[in-house]
Amino acid sequence: MATPEEEFSRYHDKLRSELNKINWHFRVIEYTREIQHNYRQELNQAPTFFNLTINAHMSYVLTRLNNFFGKKEKEKHLHMNSFLDFIEENLDIFSKPAFKKRLRREGRYDELAMKFNSKITTEEVEQDRQRLRNLPINNLRAWRNRILSHIDKNYVAQNIDARKQHPIKIQHLNTIINTLHDMLNKYFLAYDFSTHSKDLVIEHDIQYILDAIKFKRQS
Repeated sequence: MATPEEEFSRYHDKLRSELNKINWHFRVIEYTREIQHNYRQELNQAPTFFNLTINAHMSYVLTRLNNFFGKKEKEKHLHMNSFLDFIEENLDIFSKPAFKKRLRREGRYDELAMKFNSKITTEEVEQDRQRLRNLPINNLRAWRNRILSHIDKNYVAQNIDARKQHPIKIQHLNTIINTLHDMLNKYFLAYDFSTHSKDLVIEHDIQYILDAIKFKRQS
């Protein structure tokens, strides 16, 4: 059986890996939107391809982001609520003695770590549950239930466009991703005295492709 510390590391690392990949796909969408007015003619050289590409990135973001939000009841799935449940049930792994022992074992217990307060309280966990409840995820869940995971039969019968009925706003996705990022970093900092970056420098790659199309078009 894995120890609580090993379980925490595995749960955190899986959620972190998922969130990073979501953010990379989301950044492709964001950056393409940001520069599209400068490369309108280049994008129009292959409009079907670029539209399908952006749609594929968006489908990935929405599908995988939905996995972070599960039911409140106990279940076998790993998501943010079950992760917070696990943390609340194992608060002792964030105690000062446990923190000190972990970092000393890795030779990282220095003066800064000595002054750091690694303690996590039940109140903090509950505050993060409330943060999750306050996130703008209603339309995200609607997409999962009516478009992505299932096709809503009533919507089809009534000729309702689910995409227009439940619009996804870029700023809402940005808020959700950043909140999850901050939350994961908060607990990992208390556990390991380190944090993760979610960013991947991909802007140059996108601009390189569009500049190549521009060069070809002009030549």
